[in-house]
Amino acid sequence: MNLPTVLNIVIGLMLTYLVCSVVSSQVQELIATVLEWRAKHLKDGITYLFGESSSNDPLISKFYNNPLIQGLNHKSNNQSSSEGPSYISASAFSTAFMDIIKTGKGMHKTLDDLMNDVENNQELTDSLKKSLSFLSHKAKSQAGDASKELSQMNTEVENWFNSSMERLSGVYRRNSKGVTLIIALVITIVGNVDTIYLVNNLSKERALQTTIDRVANQVVSSNSCLQIDQDDTKKAECLYGIISDLNQTFTNLSSLPFGWDLSHPFQKQLSPFNLSNAMKIIVGWLITVLAISLGAPFWFDLLSTVINMRNTGKKY
Repeated sequence: MNLPTVLNIVIGLMLTYLVCSVVSSQVQELIATVLEWRAKHLKDGITYLFGESSSNDPLISKFYNNPLIQGLNHKSNNQSSSEGPSYISASAFSTAFMDIIKTGKGMHKTLDDLMNDVENNQELTDSLKKSLSFLSHKAKSQAGDASKELSQMNTEVENWFNSSMERLSGVYRRNSKGVTLIIALVITIVGNVDTIYLVNNLSKERALQTTIDRVANQVVSSNSCLQIDQDDTKKAECLYGIISDLNQTFTNLSSLPFGWDLSHPFQKQLSPFNLSNAMKIIVGWLITVLAISLGAPFWFDLLSTVINMRNTGKKY
């Protein structure tokens, strides 16, 4: 097998994984939106931050009933049945939080006034009071001037929130990986995307390799926004542009050997039906599942790198 053929096979696999990964991302995003996973995760994180045992505790309800927080929830017309916003900025959190911890209605004139309110607030847990006491001492040492202590306290609360959200994001990503694997498994089996079978067919059909090369170049050139250095979230959002052309992409890839022939579902990989062929299809599926779980941004980066390197190198 010569180098051009190997490159065409690699490009074909990467393009297949890319398309399946985009579908997987869209399915997961739809599920996350409908079930409000992000909003629930954020609420659980704030509950832990406040030292409460349940997201139904009065202090959590008071925080989420704050007009500023309610105004961030645009996903549900019936906000009483919604978990709340899926994202809260550090500044919005600090403003709403400072509003709910005070016992009086007036504005705090000094940081000491604020901490007196904290100590007198029976709704606050002991762990939350300790956290705020630590933040107040830090604010005083950082401010250097009594007139700047309240402003510095707001900054410390924002930093406290951001630090907690970073840890929360890590937990959310780890949990999402398990869901991604399940979705990838469903897509792989329903679509019968068998990596081993794909490789075998791509290595034999020159016309198929030519089609794959053309489609891969189109996908890379039409999603140039991903060429810039962005984080994975922004890359994934950018990559959703492929969805608008997904039907055409699948049409172009219709000659690829995946999918089920319902009239003869076992004719392709499992003919003849024996243990060896059964193991091959299972291994081929598992490779596909693991590949899809790497995500669309990963496969687009890799695909664009290979395409660009080949286009700037020797033409075969």
